Amino acid sequence: MRKIILLIAASGLWMTGTAHASESEQAFIDQYHLDAQIHQIPGNEMLSDERLSEMFQVQARSMTICRGDFIPDGYVITRTTVDFNCGSWQHSDNAYILSLAPKDGSTFRTCAGYHSRVYDGFVIIANIYNTACNFGSGNSINGSTQVYADKYRSSFTVCANSPIPSNYTRGRHHFSVSCKVGTGMGNNAYVITRN
Repeated sequence: MRKIILLIAASGLWMTGTAHASESEQAFIDQYHLDAQIHQIPGNEMLSDERLSEMFQVQARSMTICRGDFIPDGYVITRTTVDFNCGSWQHSDNAYILSLAPKDGSTFRTCAGYHSRVYDGFVIIANIYNTACNFGSGNSINGSTQVYADKYRSSFTVCANSPIPSNYTRGRHHFSVSCKVGTGMGNNAYVITRN
């Protein structure tokens, strides 16, 4: 009898875990639709709920989407590629490889592709030519180096095209060789300090 009670209790816990996971998954899908509405994304540029569900199930891994599809919250473009499921392509890649933006304070390189954005709490610390992004050439800027500010440093330099987290104060405006925004030797960066 005791074994039966333990089995019932265990199955109840398992069912609760499943319900919790599906609620989290639904919240992920709902957030995608909300973001798409805020950014006024047309339906033909949105991922299906089935694709979002698949992405949620394998969040720790990288995912491929077609160029032009709206990117789910928290994901960044880390590389471009050719995917024959994404229609025709000519001289540049037609798909993006996405990864979750790390919040551990490590820096990461991104591609500045269609629908890419910088998320709350993240900052741009360099504008770069990223060889993993198959667009642009030579010294052109086709990506950025980003980091989650709170886990990085209490005071550091960000590029002028970077958002400033709400818990940081923007300080002096100066020139940084890492930031390729602006023209000539003009000021193109800010020092930000955590409040």
